[in-house]
Amino acid sequence: MIATKNFAIVGGSFDPIHNGHLHVIRAIVGTKEFSKVIVIPAGDPWQKRPVAAKSDRLAMVRIALGEMSAEVEEYEVIRAEPSYAIDTVSFLKNKYPDATFTWVIGSDALGNLETWKDIDHLAKEISFLVVTRPGHPINPAKIYPGINWSAIEIAALEISATEIRKAIVDGRDIKKWVPEKVSEYIEEKGLYGAS
Repeated sequence: MIATKNFAIVGGSFDPIHNGHLHVIRAIVGTKEFSKVIVIPAGDPWQKRPVAAKSDRLAMVRIALGEMSAEVEEYEVIRAEPSYAIDTVSFLKNKYPDATFTWVIGSDALGNLETWKDIDHLAKEISFLVVTRPGHPINPAKIYPGINWSAIEIAALEISATEIRKAIVDGRDIKKWVPEKVSEYIEEKGLYGAS
């Protein structure tokens, strides 16, 4: 089947999802280059251990995206196995056989692609859209050979999920970093030490 649509994949642990993530997702949607933007919370990412349960991270993503024209895919969350991009791409290609896929990554992740499972196979299946931040240029020498990539500069908001989690432990207000309904969910569920 000939691919007639190009879908963007925005993956992440979203622990918690914050306004920086939403800023990037809005910018990707706003390019109008993609028929669909699919946001995928990582289930059990093998390179990091999320603090919140995957069901809570999925719920926060759904709350945060609200009416935004991006689709939430729960494939990685409902799987029992660790989350690997290659498995997610195989699943999406079966679900949408008439689409091509572009995985959105930060410029910081571009230099680590050689650590991704089956990267040579993955590089044949998808392309990458690298989100660069002003002052964080891409070093072409660090890009894994065979990767099909392009770059988009987004004035990303300097927000860190780690910083948000620390603020919660310290009892500080996080409403400047996350949507109000996400903040309410964190408080209601007592996530990250919220009381």
